[in-house]
Amino acid sequence: MKTAAVIGCGRSVEGKVGWAIGHEHGRGYREADPGLRLCAVDRDPANLAAFRARFSVATGDCFSSTEELYTKLVPDVVSICTWPGLHAPMVIEAAERGVRGIICEKPMALNPLEMGKMLAACKKSGARLSVAHQRRHEPIFLRAKALLQQGAIGTDFVIEARVGDNWDILSWTTHWFDMANFLLDAKPLWVLAGLDHTGQRRYQHAVEDNSVVLAQYPGENQALFVTGPGVPSGSWFHIRGNAGLMVLHGTERIELFNKSGFLEEKIARGASPFTAMVKEMLEGAGSDAAMLCDASGTSCATEMAYAVQESARTLRKVELPLAVGYAALELVQARPKTVLPAGEIVLFADAHFSSGGREGIADAIREESGRECRLVAAEQGLKPGDLEGAGLILVYHTQPEADETTKRLLSAWVDGKRPLMIVHAGLGAYPQWPEYMEWCGRVWAWGKSSHPHQPSMLAVLAPDLKIPWKEAWLPEDEVFIDLEQKAPCHDLVSVTLPGRTFPAAWVHGVRPNIGVWVPGHRRDFWNVPAIRQGFLAVLDKLSAGSVHET
Repeated sequence: MKTAAVIGCGRSVEGKVGWAIGHEHGRGYREADPGLRLCAVDRDPANLAAFRARFSVATGDCFSSTEELYTKLVPDVVSICTWPGLHAPMVIEAAERGVRGIICEKPMALNPLEMGKMLAACKKSGARLSVAHQRRHEPIFLRAKALLQQGAIGTDFVIEARVGDNWDILSWTTHWFDMANFLLDAKPLWVLAGLDHTGQRRYQHAVEDNSVVLAQYPGENQALFVTGPGVPSGSWFHIRGNAGLMVLHGTERIELFNKSGFLEEKIARGASPFTAMVKEMLEGAGSDAAMLCDASGTSCATEMAYAVQESARTLRKVELPLAVGYAALELVQARPKTVLPAGEIVLFADAHFSSGGREGIADAIREESGRECRLVAAEQGLKPGDLEGAGLILVYHTQPEADETTKRLLSAWVDGKRPLMIVHAGLGAYPQWPEYMEWCGRVWAWGKSSHPHQPSMLAVLAPDLKIPWKEAWLPEDEVFIDLEQKAPCHDLVSVTLPGRTFPAAWVHGVRPNIGVWVPGHRRDFWNVPAIRQGFLAVLDKLSAGSVHET
């Protein structure tokens, strides 16, 4: 009697993160070999109980950990159905424990480095490893491949595959990556991708919101994958050749258009593809038998996913095999977060001639720190209630004159050593208010200062500033130069225009609760990573020198 274990039974709940894929594997094992000894591993007793009841698992064959499982027995085959973060350690553990056949759910791992370790561990132990791209066993795709090989639509194929319903590449589109590889009987040479990424996470790893991917295969074959938005006409999978078109409708029907006319072929489903996949592993474990889902072919789909992330990050096409070991979206999400003061962020600003700068500041803070700004219109001046609950004030542009209430409230704020950030054209505000000008450290002086519209280069001056770059190029925008000194300043960042260098960010030399960030006139300029990173790093520095009150 053969033995198998499903590790990660899961449970069926609403939503994308609740589907119990372990139950599909359990059903596959029961259908593939009714006499099989089936074991279950899950740390949640309720999950174990549900799985045990559905698949008639003996109480003594239910375990709360893999350590308990392997202490009692080493199954012939295991299915790793946990969330992706556990795939690599559990596959490696199974290989080292002597399991002969391992089926790992997709995505195979959280990064290419983990994938390499999994493949190496299985090669060393002699274990067969499959990635759960069970759609290779679907009759419709087997039939589609046969038609392609028969020349039904010619050659020079272009595959178009879509995934809607706000899914992501690692969770779903890796199936279509694998299917393109399977149908074309090849791995891509390179991928080129664009992603819409807002910091979303699913199954505890970084995912994108929407994506478009082009994969170039040997010869004249290509594949285009679109993930996230709706699927027009409900058509998920098209294959165009130089002599016809094939449309796959779900798993039930193929439409074929070629010079012979139109052909519709209905496909009988047959056994579950999960059943076929686990049957293949039960028969192939410990041998060299060919397996459709063997990791030597199916691991490429996960590798493609990380190549896609790297392409979107670098704005370049990325060749395979992939030369990097990280997941690019994790790099993007893992950047240091700004530690902003407790309390509301008050953006005391006006429209600055419709430049959109104040909106850009709010965008940057919200998207980089998850915090919202409360706008107080500078045209109105500050009122006593405006600062209630505030923890940080940002001053942007404002008016030529300050009323007495505004003066009183801002002075009390600064004297209380609370954080004040003066941004861009705030350096030209209130020229008749000497105290405010002293807070700025440097101010706009008519007839002396200027703001040339030229590309420039930022450079970090303070080694403890939390910025992931030493130098950064800026596109054309207003950067104030030749400012008039009003107080001592500790410079943090400089800006270099052709032939000259000027301060671009500083903290007040006597009042460490006051900081200044100079670039940032237009709203679009606040999308530039260097602007966001530099601005928020100065906020970090400023917060450290302030008294935080809730």
